[in-house]
Amino acid sequence: MPRFIRLPNPRMITGIVGRDIVKDPYHSLSKLYKATLNELTTLPESYPYRVETERLTTERLASLESAKTVVEFEKSLNARCIENVIQEAKAELLLIRKLPAWAPWDPLLGKAPEDQWKWPM
Repeated sequence: MPRFIRLPNPRMITGIVGRDIVKDPYHSLSKLYKATLNELTTLPESYPYRVETERLTTERLASLESAKTVVEFEKSLNARCIENVIQEAKAELLLIRKLPAWAPWDPLLGKAPEDQWKWPM
C-alpha cells in the first residue's frame, strides 16, 4: 500500500541564487525516482549504468519513504538542500531518456585509439 504523506519543506529560502524552494519535496522526488526506475527498464539489463542507477535510485527512494522530515532525508544523503537533490534527479531522468538514441552499450564502430584509456598521458 503506497504511503501518502506530505513532508513540507521547513525552509523559506534555499540560500542558492535562482533556486526556489519546493513546497512538497516528498511528492516531487518520489515521482521523479519512480519515473527514473520506470525509464531505466528501456536500457539493457546488463548495462552498468542501469545497474548502478537502479541501485542508487531504489536506495534513495527507500530513504525518502522512511524519512519523517525533509531535514532527516537531507541528512541521510549528506545533502545541504533538497532542491539540489530534486534538480539532480531531473537531470538524471533527462539523461536516461536520451541514452537509447545514443546506445553507448553498442560495440565501437571502429578500433579505439591505442592510448584512449591511458591516464595520465
